[in-house]
Amino acid sequence: MPKRSSQTTPNPGYYSPDPMTPTFSPPGEYTEFQTLRPDTPGSMGRYSVVSSHLDKYDREGALTPQAQALLPSDEAGAGHRSSTYYFEKDAAAGIAGPEALHQYTGRRGQGYNPAANAATLEGGLPAKKRAGFIRRRPILFGLLVLLLLVAAGVGAGVGVSQSHKSNDKNLSSNSGSNNNAGSSTGSSSSSSNNNNQGSGTSTAPAPPKITPFPKYSWTDVNTKAFGVSLGSWLVLERWQLEDWMVQQGGANAWDEWSFTQNLGNNAASVLQQHQNTWVTEADMDTLQNSGINIVRIPIPFWAFIPTVSGEPYYNDMTVYQNQLDKMLQWCYDRGMYVMLDLHAMPGSQNGDQSSGHNTTNIQWFTQANQDRSDTFVKNVLSWATGSNLSSIINAIGVVNEPRILIDNGWNTINQTRFQTTQSFYERSYQACVQAGIPMTFHNGFAPGSVTDKMNTWRPFISGKNPNMLIYEDHPYPGWFSTPEPSADQIQTSVCEYGSAGNSLGIPILMGEFSAIQNVGSASYSKTYLQMQLATYGWSAGSIFWNFKANSSTTQVLALSDNLMQLYSYVDLLQAGTMPNPGKGGNVRNFYTNLPNPCGGFQTYGWANPAQ
Repeated sequence: MPKRSSQTTPNPGYYSPDPMTPTFSPPGEYTEFQTLRPDTPGSMGRYSVVSSHLDKYDREGALTPQAQALLPSDEAGAGHRSSTYYFEKDAAAGIAGPEALHQYTGRRGQGYNPAANAATLEGGLPAKKRAGFIRRRPILFGLLVLLLLVAAGVGAGVGVSQSHKSNDKNLSSNSGSNNNAGSSTGSSSSSSNNNNQGSGTSTAPAPPKITPFPKYSWTDVNTKAFGVSLGSWLVLERWQLEDWMVQQGGANAWDEWSFTQNLGNNAASVLQQHQNTWVTEADMDTLQNSGINIVRIPIPFWAFIPTVSGEPYYNDMTVYQNQLDKMLQWCYDRGMYVMLDLHAMPGSQNGDQSSGHNTTNIQWFTQANQDRSDTFVKNVLSWATGSNLSSIINAIGVVNEPRILIDNGWNTINQTRFQTTQSFYERSYQACVQAGIPMTFHNGFAPGSVTDKMNTWRPFISGKNPNMLIYEDHPYPGWFSTPEPSADQIQTSVCEYGSAGNSLGIPILMGEFSAIQNVGSASYSKTYLQMQLATYGWSAGSIFWNFKANSSTTQVLALSDNLMQLYSYVDLLQAGTMPNPGKGGNVRNFYTNLPNPCGGFQTYGWANPAQ
């Protein structure tokens, strides 16, 4: 286990690795305040991603995927689906009502057959007889030809007019509707106009109607989050997949910045391979079968805005957004909502590897990077509302863990950073309200007790709509403090998170938590998880960090195997340690029935002060 700071941390929740070996010595910038977390290792325990010489994820040991009810499963496909419907998403701009239909472009209709038409027109009449008729009645024949031409022109005009009306409606539906499902990525589709070429009719079957999800209500006391994060999928965090990052990017690949720098032109292929393998459909089936109802997706700024000179990140936005489209489809197929989390911001919001750049030179608070961050938020909202699967997006976390503290401590707020962050939250809130997507905001590591942290943000919260604003914290009460907390101390901290939230005025989401602690036994890990799930469920619920965490033979930033597993949802699930409601289970009832030393289940409610 990496050695933690010998200093007692008054603000538990963060971790500072020390150099473990001369070969893998972290750079000088790798100081305590930047490594807020090796933090939350999360991957599938001892399973690697791409490397052929590392252990592979053993699908036979995983939970058996079940066939989906929303869309038919592919009986020939073990562990994946092929019955995905594709629609034209970006064919044209427009506005469509909730009942608008999609133009199906997956198959072409029966084409126009000139030979068959010619045969029909010929009618089987002998050429000689037709010639005699023309010679005998040339004037009458000419009139008949003229009438036929006029009739044909009128018919063609009507057909073209109807075709254009139909296509306009369908194109508008595909580009503007928030209520219809779209396609997963990886397949191109032709425009809807192409489907009508050659024939006025089509025998292609109409696409199945994609039913939008019910709008997720954060203030409904019967709606609770039981979620998991897809960490290190689109934003790399070395401690979660250390052996792979060292193998691919070298021993000094501390973050995605240095990883892509080291790889140079090879970064594109390496990252695309990683994105295609780190999360699979079989993984998503496992999550669904355990009752996960929200998937939190960390995303980087370079997926939605251009990089600037000196930033080495792989910046093919189409690749990243195609991956997100794919994941939306996978989540839709399994009845799971999606929370988008802006995890890596321009300039780094905290200096941690989770921001993309492990650095002492935090630059997110500059005006230039605030402007870029506003554009990042705007572009994500535009993409989200423009998606045919927008109904499954239930929130956007506009910045993950911004550090509002001074650089060299955990007890003092840097007022400039705090004001900058609050202003960013105000602008982002207005943008989210306008887009109709709720916003979550992190407390920025505000110092003090749980209540003190909340009080720091009460002025910002005051007067805002609790349906659109959710307070987010990332508690790790069993870790990140010296001396290590006892079971009694852990319980006290968890219970405080529950009781403090009743008076805040908006829902509270524990956007990250885990089983990490060093009390010891597997039975305590389960008790600890039950206590957290039940207590955090008094408000909005919780999201586990992470869906998986690879063990490491290097263990510079990664923890020991047994501790890495406490960050791995799938490992805990397979071990029988992770409580879960099961596929389709009622999450509130599940939370209510969990044993909880913090007391009986509480029901918090919220009223909109603007109403």
